Amino acid sequence: MLVFGLVTKLSAQQQNYLTVSGNKLFDVQGKEVRLTGVNWFGFETQNYFPHGIWSRDMKSVLQQIKDLGFNTIRVPWANEMLNPGSTIAINSYGSDPYTGVSPMNEEETKVTKPIELMDIFVKWCQENDMKIVLDNHSRAADGFLNEKFWYTPEYSEERWIQDWVFLADRYKEYSAVVAMDLNNEPHGSSWGNSNPATDWNKAAERCGNAVLQANPNVLIIIEGVGEFEGNSYWWGGQLMGARKYPIQLSDPSKLMYSAHEYGPEVAQQDWFTASDFPQNMPGIWKDNFHYLYEEGTSPLFVGEFGIKDQDAFGGISYTWFTEFTDFMGDIYSWTFWSMNPNSGDTGGILQDDWTSVNQWKLDVLKPHFAPLIPNVVGGTGNQAPNATFSASPTQGITPLTVQFDASASSDPDGDTLTFSWDFGDGDVATGSMISHLFTGVGEYQVTLTVSDGSLNDTYVTTITVVDTTTPTVTADITVDNTSGIAPATINFDASGSISSDGSALTYNWDFGDGTTGIGSIVAHEYSIAGNYRITLTASNANGISDEAIIDVVITQPSTGGDCNFGAPLATALPTISNASYTKVHVLGNGGPDLSNVTNFTINWDLVNNGLWQFSMNTSNGVPSWWNNFLPKISQNFNAAQPEITITDSGFPNLDGSYWATLDQNNFVLVSKTVGFTIYFSNSATAPACQDAAPAANLNVETFNNPVQDRLVIQGQGLSKGTTISLINISGVVMKTMQIQSNSKEVELNTSNLESGMYFVKINYEKQVSTLRIIKK
Repeated sequence: MLVFGLVTKLSAQQQNYLTVSGNKLFDVQGKEVRLTGVNWFGFETQNYFPHGIWSRDMKSVLQQIKDLGFNTIRVPWANEMLNPGSTIAINSYGSDPYTGVSPMNEEETKVTKPIELMDIFVKWCQENDMKIVLDNHSRAADGFLNEKFWYTPEYSEERWIQDWVFLADRYKEYSAVVAMDLNNEPHGSSWGNSNPATDWNKAAERCGNAVLQANPNVLIIIEGVGEFEGNSYWWGGQLMGARKYPIQLSDPSKLMYSAHEYGPEVAQQDWFTASDFPQNMPGIWKDNFHYLYEEGTSPLFVGEFGIKDQDAFGGISYTWFTEFTDFMGDIYSWTFWSMNPNSGDTGGILQDDWTSVNQWKLDVLKPHFAPLIPNVVGGTGNQAPNATFSASPTQGITPLTVQFDASASSDPDGDTLTFSWDFGDGDVATGSMISHLFTGVGEYQVTLTVSDGSLNDTYVTTITVVDTTTPTVTADITVDNTSGIAPATINFDASGSISSDGSALTYNWDFGDGTTGIGSIVAHEYSIAGNYRITLTASNANGISDEAIIDVVITQPSTGGDCNFGAPLATALPTISNASYTKVHVLGNGGPDLSNVTNFTINWDLVNNGLWQFSMNTSNGVPSWWNNFLPKISQNFNAAQPEITITDSGFPNLDGSYWATLDQNNFVLVSKTVGFTIYFSNSATAPACQDAAPAANLNVETFNNPVQDRLVIQGQGLSKGTTISLINISGVVMKTMQIQSNSKEVELNTSNLESGMYFVKINYEKQVSTLRIIKK
């Protein structure tokens, strides 16, 4: 495991922490500063890493955030990511479309723990003068909507405080981590002096003082609640209680209050439809939080505010956005929600391709940007050493002798290094090459500290020592097919799974479509086309378990009336070398006008898993040519389901995301979100097919959209045999169900879905209705 070291703070390299005085924020040199940044979420989700790095290099996104003019990143995280069993696996491949770095995430792919990835994140920000606000968004991954307090039955207040102290200590020498937002939107909590189980202000004092004891320099950010003495406001935005019951910290100069503020896209409120909107808003803001600034109590940090659509609610949303940013002006600190495009409520600064920028959002924010805040002042130029070592072996049976070699450690200034070891079992040693004997069973965190006499760096790895009597479990899956045409029955066999002590196993299956099963040999029917990831958990009587995973691809049967031509594909496209087409047919509704296109050329390069030439000529020269696809055309590099995203094409209604597929010798682009297909061929005759359309008896609609824990579908035609599937924006079926009796209402559980856009597909006989929903 790779963990970066913590640099010792010396007067020669003073860390630039921030301090509160009245309603202003100052750096260590007494200069007034503001935090003006953006949220980048993901550590608080079940991924345990910032979203988007499946198609972007993490450091490239950080560089783009800095280049756009932000000086701060608010980083949501969940306590669950610090659990010993929480792991990550980052892929290193491809070239980043912003910086061009290739392969992407080369350093990130070497770590397996979420905290190790956060270390890399923090180190980049430290070295590049970006500030970080760590935001404890939830206890459980994706649990923020359901957690009313700062604790849950699974995560006690003690655990919550311990985790904060752990992070405060871990990053105490890195002024990039400038502030700690103790709890996101404690909306069910009270604010007062009456109930220790619900009073958020008192819990914040207990946690804040513990954090300051570990790191006296970091800012403590305290959000509001949802209701105070009958007055309700946005979750996190209700700070009226701070006047009557102010937060008492051991160091008042480290306290900063924080509010959240949103427009009607998150939830419609009475004040947005009032006759005096938007003139009524400054008074509302003053009552709920701005009074803290006016009365000189505290500077204000708006941790979340955002907008998705300029035209939402007849322009009310955009009016609120511009009025609020002007109200904050050059006195507030803030972080916009969010950098991510996959926020269901607000979208992001980035568009859905995770690279292009929603410029209109930046145009509103930019006049209120504050300058970068350096992380180090008064430096002498001495650079920290780089610690690293190899260990062999890293696991084995007790007693275990391990050879450690730190000779690859280096110092950029050429200084002489010293080496100190802590083997995690109570023993220590010095020297660059060490042999150590582990006699006990367990996992040992071995830490090397390298020093140049002034600055330090550390490197950590884990040595696992087991007892020969400890049984192990190995899960194994075999299948009769890994693909089929819906409806398809796949037979799964786990009888090859074993327990090293010969004990009996239990078998639990997750079929990837929202259903589960038990038994060593099972058969499961998939009625909906899609990609399914099947997970087997085999466990013995001692509670030791192992997982095995296999993927199954189910395709839709040909009906003769399908204009999707099999997309998304079950197998990769064959190589198309300089394929050229002279005719183009746009099938369905809502597509672009390509009547002036005279030919279309594509070259598909399987080695690079993507399009490297994609061009069209037009008869009138408007637009005359597109070529060299980046940044106008990008791919998800999924060879099994080829997909492209087109931007800035010059053709109205052409920009968007498509599945790419072949129909015999013809090339087909199937829109992922709009009901049309572009069919390139050399035939002047359009293919015979008709678009799937809602039948008259499939008059259905969804409720609670955006949804939280459940989705209700109501309407005529929810007959026995109707199949309902929930599909994400990548075409993967997340849930599926079949109605067993005629009904006018059905319900889907959506509590375990991540935030984002999904499609509800309702199939009855040969009729299809597709509805779009947003998960908050």
